[in-house]
Amino acid sequence: MKPFFLILGVFLISISPLFISVEGFVWPGLEQIGGILGQLTNPEALVYINPGSGEERSLFPIIFKAFASSLTVLGIALVVSFSLALLGTLLLWRAPKRLYQLCLSFTSILQSIPDIVFVVASQMFLVWLYVETGSTYIKIAGAGEEEAVLAPALILSILPTIYFFQSMLSLVEEEKEKPYYEMAVSKGLPKTFILLTHILRNILVRLSYQAKFLISIMVSNLLIVEYLFENFGMTSFLLTYSQPPVFFVTALLFFGPVYLFLKIVELALYFFTRQEVSL
Repeated sequence: MKPFFLILGVFLISISPLFISVEGFVWPGLEQIGGILGQLTNPEALVYINPGSGEERSLFPIIFKAFASSLTVLGIALVVSFSLALLGTLLLWRAPKRLYQLCLSFTSILQSIPDIVFVVASQMFLVWLYVETGSTYIKIAGAGEEEAVLAPALILSILPTIYFFQSMLSLVEEEKEKPYYEMAVSKGLPKTFILLTHILRNILVRLSYQAKFLISIMVSNLLIVEYLFENFGMTSFLLTYSQPPVFFVTALLFFGPVYLFLKIVELALYFFTRQEVSL
């Protein structure tokens, strides 16, 4: 029933502006709500209205271009953040305990900084780098058909990397206190082998529970990133073209793959760890 409730929730949010007027709460009537449902049964005829020019344009297939842009940036950011956090954990695995605790404290401090600071500071750094060197190593602004992808993805991955890294360090530290770790060390197993074979498998389940939180952070920051880099993404449709049918289709295209990704993570974790996870 979860997919059904997801679709129903997205629909209710999309028609919520119909219930609000300058006079307060109003009942739009079943006829108006039914009209929106009728439009959704014929998605090929859906149009979005530019609020500036008032021009109407067909929603399909241009919505797929925005869909591909946003999902590419999100996907790269998620892979980069998890990979960097895992690499950092592996490098610190044999580090002195003082350095390990120092990194743990430093990441905790970084988490207290508002995410908007990381996004804006990173954009300013790229602009400063371009001014100083006169060259762009990665594309820092979208223009027409060519959009910036790598730079937005790297900036979007900063905060999730910090959260992943801090969580991995904390969970690994907890696993080292458990009896199975001491038993594995006493048998002479290499510590790196213990980390990769046993500890990481045990912490993946607990780490996965942060997936929704991290994805929500990335989605909220995606709006800022796409605006700063002038990318034509899904957030443009969600906020700029807010007609109920357009909002419904855009939100479903946006959050549907996120829901599917979480279900795939559930299945993958069960396959590798034999532990059931509900995300």
